[in-house]
This record gives sequence, structure tokens and C-alpha cells, in this order.
Amino acid sequence: MEPNGKFPHISLHCRVLVELVDTSAAVERREFTIVPAKQADFKSGLLDENTPLGRALQGHSAGETIPYQAGDLIEVRILAVAPGESTSSEAAEERRADVQKAEAQSEITNQMIFSTASGSKWGDYDVDMDKLLKDDK
Repeated sequence: MEPNGKFPHISLHCRVLVELVDTSAAVERREFTIVPAKQADFKSGLLDENTPLGRALQGHSAGETIPYQAGDLIEVRILAVAPGESTSSEAAEERRADVQKAEAQSEITNQMIFSTASGSKWGDYDVDMDKLLKDDK
């Protein structure tokens, strides 16, 4: 992704590299693709065009710093803009399913660790693996 290459203005399906700046001057670098609401999945980097950040970015170009008040954020620095590919609803749904599967697996692992902790104040704790595996699907 090159700064302000051949795709200067942020619009739907653009890939955008930004720095989010907070009140303490801490900077978080994030990359997003601007997508319609039904395809959005923030954890996967798909930013809904109708969110406050999505709306704030649209129409701007790489190299700009725009004021952005949300929580402790004060501004957004746009580092690069590139054309993105249209994301199908099926692909977005597959990503969502992958994230949910990973979260379910993490929950199983957490419960297994908790159940094996010696001297737990909760005493004997049995993990209901059937329920967790059912929830995993």
C-alpha cells in the first residue's frame, strides 16, 4: 500500500492504513477495508462504512490528519490508501465463523485450565465438554 498512490480518496472497499492517536499521544496503527454494514467484521479489519470512524475517513486522502473524538482518541492520521477488492457476504460470513470457532476453542481451553487448577477455591469443577463442543459448532 503506497501513500496516496493512484487511489487518493477513501471510499467504499478501500484499504486504509491509519494511526489512531489518543490524548496521551499514544499511537495505534490499524489497517481497515471500508465495507457495507452487512460485511463488516471489525476483528477481521472490515470497517463498516456507517460507523463514526468509517464516516470520518471517507473522502479523505493519505497524508491527512483528521480530528476524531471517540473515547480517548483525538485524531486519525491517514498513512496510506489503496483500492480494495469487493468483499462478498459469503467471505465475511466465513471470517465471522472462523472468529467464533477460535473464541469457542479459547473458552474450552480456559475451562480446562480452570478445572485442573489445584487448590481452586471452587473445589471440584467438571467441564461439560458435550455442551462446549455443541456450542463450538
